[in-house]
Amino acid sequence: MRVIVKSVLLIISLVSCGTGPDTRYRSTENLERPPIVTNGSPTREQRAVDDSSIPKKKSHTGLGSDVYQNSAEQLNIKQSFGDAWNTLNRALRQSDLKITDHERDQGLYYVTRDTADKTGFFAKMTSFLSDDAATYLLTVKQDGEETKVTVALANAIEQSSTAAKPAADGAKDLLQLLFKTLRDDLKEE
Repeated sequence: MRVIVKSVLLIISLVSCGTGPDTRYRSTENLERPPIVTNGSPTREQRAVDDSSIPKKKSHTGLGSDVYQNSAEQLNIKQSFGDAWNTLNRALRQSDLKITDHERDQGLYYVTRDTADKTGFFAKMTSFLSDDAATYLLTVKQDGEETKVTVALANAIEQSSTAAKPAADGAKDLLQLLFKTLRDDLKEE
């Protein structure tokens, strides 16, 4: 008898679960609607216009006419300060110049250029005895829409010594080297 009562209760509970009205599935108002397709070409409002352009890859290396020299002591780059700072950093590394220090907020690069000939065995062995490397100060300043770069000796004592003339010539040579690198040989990273 117990088995019969349990079976009847089970059947009643199963029937009561399946026979209740469920209004969730009777209305289709909450379902997603498909897009309306128009016949013919889309109207001006429906067309998506892409105004962006893909920058063309330069066929040559370097900045070309975006860098020029006003004088032997100044170099101008047609870029904002931040872009010119990064471009100059790449040019210094590619020119095998050693950046000893830099202060971006003041626009200063301290660069060492070793002019000694260290190609021979004896020259390489005695290179630690000579102090041929001069430290130059590159000043980078925003000038309107361009950035100007100047080079000078970093130490005031070096500027007042008798070796200042060859070192000043070295500063002009350094600026000329940077100009050629920036104009012709600057590689993208």
